[in-house]
Amino acid sequence: MVYTLYEGFVLQTKRTLTSLSHILHKAEEQPNASSLPSCRLHDDMKSLSYQVFAATTQTSLALAKLTAEPFPTEETHKDVVYTYAEMYARIDKALQSLDAVDKDFILEHCEDVEPTPLGGNIQPLSGITYACIMQANIFFHVTTAYSILRKEGVPLGKVDYILPFVAS
Repeated sequence: MVYTLYEGFVLQTKRTLTSLSHILHKAEEQPNASSLPSCRLHDDMKSLSYQVFAATTQTSLALAKLTAEPFPTEETHKDVVYTYAEMYARIDKALQSLDAVDKDFILEHCEDVEPTPLGGNIQPLSGITYACIMQANIFFHVTTAYSILRKEGVPLGKVDYILPFVAS
């Protein structure tokens, strides 16, 4: 089997968001569950809820680039606090979007270089390059969510993060 952008981005992002959902379910079982969505690693960092927002928004941005759809226009700098149901809904919506991707379209157009919004600027980027940038961000936010929950005493281990990557 040839390893393509589809496997590298779409399938890996599905695994990453599945991992995020799993660690949130473990968090929701804790006695302090109601306080966790607003918790942070450090005062100058964003909340657990924001980490879910960012991972799902960056998934949507990457998919927009890869499928030649309009870019979502959500405000990405404001911190947000969601309920668990809202966080799961965001993750489920992103997973559904990943499931709906036309693999052939992505593979046919992933090297096309087009003007792309990135960090407040417009850059000429290919789909591959943009997907790599967004995937690094998605991994960062999911790892940060895991770290916030560990800091707050949620009994998570490495296997809780890794399992969706090896179970599929």
